[in-house]
Amino acid sequence: MPETARRYAGQSADERDAGRRRRLLDTGLELFGTVGYSATSVERLCSNAKVSTRHFYLLYANKEAAFLDVYDEINRQSLEGALAELSATENDPMRIRLPRTVLAYLTPMVEDMRAARIAFVEVMGVSPRVEERRLAQREALVDLVNAEGAMAIQRGETEARDFRFATLALAGGANAIIYDWAVKGGGDGSELKRKIADLAVTLMTT
Repeated sequence: MPETARRYAGQSADERDAGRRRRLLDTGLELFGTVGYSATSVERLCSNAKVSTRHFYLLYANKEAAFLDVYDEINRQSLEGALAELSATENDPMRIRLPRTVLAYLTPMVEDMRAARIAFVEVMGVSPRVEERRLAQREALVDLVNAEGAMAIQRGETEARDFRFATLALAGGANAIIYDWAVKGGGDGSELKRKIADLAVTLMTT
């Protein structure tokens, strides 16, 4: 097929699909993060995103898959922020690196109430597949902290400890705290982030 036949309004088929997916992601963030997963239908997602249901099902198998795409993007932003902070503080001791990294990780989830609701409220109980993804995200965080903890031990900054246990304690505590904060309406998350960062230092270094 000639290139001109594959383009419409100056865009290729792949570019149009990318635009539809972007609109569905943005709409999913808004709807899943405000009215919730159960109250959001595929038809409502499509109507708000200005995407036909036919094109929706070319991109996603179902609503669950669209939700996972939104959830994964939130977690990807958090992990990228944490890795960037680790890189920026490469030569600093763990007591400096850890709270800054935790703050960077939490920022995308706490500074946007929609993201907080998706990541800490709506994700609970959707389906076994979503729960599997949530646990996989948690495991990625455990692996990251384990690696950082091992390096801190080598540098003599802290004694050997069960970093997996500490990370799970932090993740569980943060989840309960942010869940409670989100369902009560949220608000300024600055103090919330600081307290969780302080908790991380306590759990990982004392």
